[in-house]
Amino acid sequence: MKLQATAISLAFTAALQAQQPACGKLSGQVLDATGAIVVGATVRIDAAMAIRTDAQGRFTTGCLSGEKHRITVTFEGFEPTTVRAVAGAETAIHLKPLSVKTEIDVTEGSGVDSDDVAGSKTLQKEDLKQLADDPDEFARELQVLAAAAGGAPGAATIAVDGFQNGGRIPPKSSIAYIRVNPDLFSSEYERPPYQGGRIEIYTKPGQDKLHGALFTTQSASFMNAADPFSTSKAAIGKQRYGFELSGPIKPKKADFAVALEHRQIDQFAVVNAVLGDGSQYIANVATPKALWSGSLRFGWLLTPKNNFTGTYTAGVNELGNLGVGGNTLESAGYGSVQSEHALRFTNLQTITPRLLHESRVGYTWRYRDDTPNSTAPSLQVAGYFTSGGIVTGALHAHERDLEVDDDILFSTKKHNFKLGIEALDLRLSDSLPTNFNGSTLYGGSATQTALQQYQAGAATTFTQTTGTAATTLNQLRVVLYGQDQWKLRPRLSLSLGLRYAMESAPVSLNNIAPRVGLAWSPDKKQAWVFHLRSGLFFSPVDTADTLEARRLDGTHQIQRVTYYPGTIGAATVATVRQLAPGSGQNPSWQSHLGVEHDLKGHWHVQANFYLARAWNDYRSRNINAPTDGTLTGPRPFGPALNIDQYQQTGHLKGNVIFLGVDQHSLKRLQIFAGYIRMDLRSDTDGDGSFPQNNTDQGETARPTWQNTHHVIAFGNLVLPRKVNLSTQFDANSGPAYNITTGFDNNNDGVFNDRPHYATAADTLVYHTRFGALSPTGTGPTINRNAGAMPWNIHMDVNLSRTFPLTKKADGQTLALNLRSTNVLNHNNVTSVGGVLGSPYLGQGYASDPGRRVEAGLRYAF
Repeated sequence: MKLQATAISLAFTAALQAQQPACGKLSGQVLDATGAIVVGATVRIDAAMAIRTDAQGRFTTGCLSGEKHRITVTFEGFEPTTVRAVAGAETAIHLKPLSVKTEIDVTEGSGVDSDDVAGSKTLQKEDLKQLADDPDEFARELQVLAAAAGGAPGAATIAVDGFQNGGRIPPKSSIAYIRVNPDLFSSEYERPPYQGGRIEIYTKPGQDKLHGALFTTQSASFMNAADPFSTSKAAIGKQRYGFELSGPIKPKKADFAVALEHRQIDQFAVVNAVLGDGSQYIANVATPKALWSGSLRFGWLLTPKNNFTGTYTAGVNELGNLGVGGNTLESAGYGSVQSEHALRFTNLQTITPRLLHESRVGYTWRYRDDTPNSTAPSLQVAGYFTSGGIVTGALHAHERDLEVDDDILFSTKKHNFKLGIEALDLRLSDSLPTNFNGSTLYGGSATQTALQQYQAGAATTFTQTTGTAATTLNQLRVVLYGQDQWKLRPRLSLSLGLRYAMESAPVSLNNIAPRVGLAWSPDKKQAWVFHLRSGLFFSPVDTADTLEARRLDGTHQIQRVTYYPGTIGAATVATVRQLAPGSGQNPSWQSHLGVEHDLKGHWHVQANFYLARAWNDYRSRNINAPTDGTLTGPRPFGPALNIDQYQQTGHLKGNVIFLGVDQHSLKRLQIFAGYIRMDLRSDTDGDGSFPQNNTDQGETARPTWQNTHHVIAFGNLVLPRKVNLSTQFDANSGPAYNITTGFDNNNDGVFNDRPHYATAADTLVYHTRFGALSPTGTGPTINRNAGAMPWNIHMDVNLSRTFPLTKKADGQTLALNLRSTNVLNHNNVTSVGGVLGSPYLGQGYASDPGRRVEAGLRYAF
């Protein structure tokens, strides 16, 4: 199996002074094209261990297990160079000026290693430089790359320095490298690939000499395009400032690295609504952001065999007018202050060169305070506009997470074992007064649109919650896992894994997940590699579900919905939430068949096919809905009560295909491109989604988070005068969306009822792109998620040039860049009308921003 990159990196650093005659060392010298020595070059062994060349350009490792190793050398102003070497060999590595990446073999055979993982990608320093500096755009580009594992873009887990508890991406300047999609079938990982992939970020250690940088990016209104649904261009702008500094505390014993940055973003949301008098209202509403992020890391070699690392990261965001945009007016927005702090410690002990022990302890605390723009009752006219105060009210949330991990890594000639335990204790304290201010809904009827109903003054429902806003939750998750990578033959390896997971709140104990994988290369040069992997996965119960069930349990809080308030037929129904008895982690099975091939000229192609099946998926049901569909009809558990239950009655099945090609050896061009096709069908869109009625008819469909077609392409072109042009292209066919009537046809308390295909007997018929539809009737119901949003196309472009300010190879530099996101200014729609009778039905009314341009400056020393 592949050892965690951070564990190996620390292990080899500690093992430099270990002497074991039974194992081999790597040594060599780094030279430039003229034969001059290169001092201070970074030498990585097997994409993990990092050491530097000395005053003679030499490097020597400690004892290493295994015979063959891959050495990658990087140095400012030169192209990364990779060689393969045998332990005990002396290797001379020649760097070329910044123009071409090279790969050389100094061992018999070349090509893809049989234990490489299809779909994985490691982003080193040069790759990271070409990605966006803005953390939000940077995160989006990483999520796009993670989709190569067969998951939905935007859903990948982000882990920092080997910790399992996800969190914010640290400042880009503090990142050493990123591993996108390691072997997700390894037993140490929780989520299956179709749930989004994984992004593993490793931060920089301190350096042996003092180094630092100052940087800024600036964007003004004249540089940016108006947003697609706006009739005028707002005063859009961005200012970003930061610095980084690293160096030794005590030579060869202790080091530090610190990074800090601030962003001030002047952005606007576009409101595109139809008001109560029928007039269209379009306005730019300021949604400013003030963002701080920072990190501090120190390393300490306690003993020759103990390497200790501590990190502190923090992010504080002040956000204005969240929730505004589309058909939501400014009054229904809110301001938010959100912060996250993480304190983490890692100690890796090299017991022997073949036996490593790694311990990690992390404590994360998060705060969130939301302030509504208005405390008035919420007002929603379905498909037209939303005004009044926000439904969630003044949220105050505090989360404290404690993570303790312990791993043992042991290798023999044919086996690499990893055994581990992970414990994560989550403590949440929330004060969430949802619907305490009350909300009025005009949803339309069998004879009126929602707007006509509003103009007539006859509301569909009035909802209000009473009780105590504060709720607490403590959930403990414990995982035991074991993994073995067994080299059966030089080009045939078998991976075996077993994972056990348990959690409290709710108690879930019987979660045993076996994993198996096979990698085979039929030729000595390993130009062809085949992968076959399969495994069982268990996903923990979301803390938000357990917290909501505790909050709205009928004792702490109870929600009351009055139907047709102010009329003779008005009736009030209470609503509570609960977890179904026996709720636990939901299982899924996923398998993977992949093939990789190295073509001439170092072109690398791959094809991956994933099969996924999930059962006992979470969704919601009203188990006390009226059996005859009338508001006052009989109910199984008593009258005038909705019992909305989180149930494990959902299913998913289907397949995902990924086709990819990459090239990193051409003189001036490097490229990675891929196509993903997701063909999954489910009867749930998540734990909060309900079937339209308890007969559960017509629910199996494409989930709303699925983009059927997805094309990605990342490229870097070296232009004359050492100018770099990088591009990131991402296009997807758009997710599905549901078509609803806007009101509760069957009186189950859930407003997701879908229209019927019209018949001659229907009095109110809408002729739509989906056919002739009626809000009520006897015809068949349109299927769930029948709508498809338009294609979204993002293309980012970055031009950069670095100027040396001194003659020293590691001296002062000045880098300039000009970046554009959405350079094509494509209208990337994010919201489409789905309410029958709405003027926006099937039409977009909100989107991602238009073209944005920013210029950057970075001084490094």
